[in-house]
Amino acid sequence: MFLNKDEIKKAYNKLLSDKVSPQKRGYEFEVLINSLLSIENLEPKASYKPMGEQIDGSFFWQGQTFLLEAKWVKDKVPVSSIYSFKGKLDGKFHTTSGIFIAVNGYSKDVEDALRFGKALNIILFNELDIPPIFNNEVSFLDVLKFKLREAGDTGSLNASYDLKQKAKRISQLSTEFISMHPNNNSKSSNQNILIDDLLVFVEGLSDIWIVRNLLEQIKEHYSLSYKIEVLQGAGNVRQLPSLLNIYGEYEQPKAVIVILDDDQATLEMESIIKNVSEQLEKSSIPIKPMFLFIGENFKNIISSNDTTLEQLRNESTFERFENFIWEIAEEYHDYYDPETSIPDESFKGSMDNLTWNYEDGVLDGTDEYTGHPFEIKSIEDLVEHLNEEAIRTMHGEMPISWINEREYLDYDIEAREFLIENYIENIKKIGWNENDL
Repeated sequence: MFLNKDEIKKAYNKLLSDKVSPQKRGYEFEVLINSLLSIENLEPKASYKPMGEQIDGSFFWQGQTFLLEAKWVKDKVPVSSIYSFKGKLDGKFHTTSGIFIAVNGYSKDVEDALRFGKALNIILFNELDIPPIFNNEVSFLDVLKFKLREAGDTGSLNASYDLKQKAKRISQLSTEFISMHPNNNSKSSNQNILIDDLLVFVEGLSDIWIVRNLLEQIKEHYSLSYKIEVLQGAGNVRQLPSLLNIYGEYEQPKAVIVILDDDQATLEMESIIKNVSEQLEKSSIPIKPMFLFIGENFKNIISSNDTTLEQLRNESTFERFENFIWEIAEEYHDYYDPETSIPDESFKGSMDNLTWNYEDGVLDGTDEYTGHPFEIKSIEDLVEHLNEEAIRTMHGEMPISWINEREYLDYDIEAREFLIENYIENIKKIGWNENDL
């Protein structure tokens, strides 16, 4: 007999407070899981094995079979337990994947170990995912879809569902600016450089001032807009690929800087950073990362009122920081204004797909979605076509938050200016009146 949602919530919270044997808790948690899967029409099949906290089962969704295992133990689940579960998956039909549920989370090396030369066929539900699911705050299926998407986009197997809210919150943070004051001694040869939305992560709250002091030192050389977010622990670096992937729905940062204390510069952290960098490089996230370790001595230098920029440039840490800013600035030294640049690129692409038919006095084109041919017979028709294509492109390129801030998009005037600048002779030749522009 399956429980309803209210009964699941009540029973789950009772398990949290009751001191029950591991075997009994495992059995009762199995009932909760299967009740939940049944409510969500996931066709669960379950079997209980009296071996500690192990729960085996499966469910079926979207033509895919998911083997399920859950552990409710006091300690973090080690890599060995995941490998044991993986042994049950290997050799199964290719549409079979695994879902591992760890009520109290995993040892910190689990996800890294799974990624080394192994087929990625296990999704991890962790200690942050379980409470909202069993307290009816979010459906199991919504969390599953989120995790599958992140695994596909970034290779992250243990992306916490709460990253969705975290990304949204970061997008709502006030953007901080360093305004440029022209200076002939600037390291940059390009004045008025703007880096749009530099995202900076620091290890703890007390490190925020480091970012502001670093940027303050070069404010006369670059214009920056940036946001600062606290990692709340160096280990959360592992979550960055998924966090940045989700954040891209709201904003499109060009670069991310992660600042950590130098006591974190261990072989383990170097391995984590390597994995994260590879994930970012292989994923669809167009962002340039830098990881910077800062010691107490450098913090003291930065905080001193007597320190000059030239003295700072003798410090290798500051040199790395400024060189990174310089590289980003050079890459974007021609300020890229999406409201101007994207429509202009759209106009060029649209015109490249049209053919001037001077004999018939029309422009010939083919609809890229239907494949149907069409004709443009006047300047007004051409302007309308360019305007619609630009709006379509903007909707595809810009974050939803940006689009929502605007009541409507209209590039009629920009389209006319583009035609005057680039195609006035063609318009005359085809027999249209250029004064209509």
